[in-house]
Amino acid sequence: MNKSKRVKSVLLVTLLVVSTIFGAVGCSNQDDTSAVESSERETLKIARQFGLAYAPLTIMENKNLIEKYDSNLDVEWIQLGNTAAIREAILSDQLDIGFMGIPPYLIGAENGMNWQIFTGLSQAPLGLMTSDPNIKGLGDIRPEHKIALPQPGSIQHILLTMAAKRELDDAKAFDNQLVSLKHPDGVQMLLSDSDINLHFTSPPYVFQEKNEGMGEVISGYEAFGGPFTFIVGTLREEMTENKEITVAVNAAINEAIQFMSDNPEETLSILSEQYGIEKDLLEQYIYESGIVYSQEVLGLDSFVTFMSDEGYLTDQIKDQTLIWSE
Repeated sequence: MNKSKRVKSVLLVTLLVVSTIFGAVGCSNQDDTSAVESSERETLKIARQFGLAYAPLTIMENKNLIEKYDSNLDVEWIQLGNTAAIREAILSDQLDIGFMGIPPYLIGAENGMNWQIFTGLSQAPLGLMTSDPNIKGLGDIRPEHKIALPQPGSIQHILLTMAAKRELDDAKAFDNQLVSLKHPDGVQMLLSDSDINLHFTSPPYVFQEKNEGMGEVISGYEAFGGPFTFIVGTLREEMTENKEITVAVNAAINEAIQFMSDNPEETLSILSEQYGIEKDLLEQYIYESGIVYSQEVLGLDSFVTFMSDEGYLTDQIKDQTLIWSE
């Protein structure tokens, strides 16, 4: 079976990559030329989080795709546990680009961060999982139950509030029951008979928990009410004015997504080593589970409206420019 047909990759547009071409400069020797080139190089710092939703970024790193489109860049890849850490790093000029869910991006924009979304990266089957067989729906969750997710304001948290609003008419019904944990830690706590009763998580952790017999209380799709972009790429303020680098990164993402579609065997080899998952199982996760790698951004307006209506944002967010444009 042709595995490449199993990636549902939606490529927005063909990007025109603007390469900076330096004219020939007369130099006395090769060492002088190297010194000039070295002085003109830039370091681009990019942060990602845990999970298969970030898989195209791993391909980009492995294949040096950003450097392919801008040879004057040195790319530094940084892994952080949640979007609060990414926001803090961007605010302190320690990061140029961060990948995260839409809600925490909006919270940053609401609080004065002049950053913008420049691409989508993935849609993914999220789920609120439980180790308690008595919890069949949101109405079965009691005040003593603890719910693990990356942090308040994360996309998992906002999806939970959306579901609570729809089913219980109270968006904040579970806000006092949240426990902030990185996804790998949340898996361990849920499976270890700890005081964590529920975990709102993403691939591969949601698949691992299902394989261990955990029940799904509600899916991310059900919570949102349709498809949405799980992970987007964001630019710090200074980067929004750097068209050449941003176009290069977008082109690299486009190529990484296409590579995953065209080269499933090599993709699985690269990702298996990165994630520590056997290839056969990883193949199911990447190509058969409903993950969609795409630069399209879905659901932004719905998140803005809901979070404003429920007091997680003010209406001023609606007047801001949220999407980067060339």
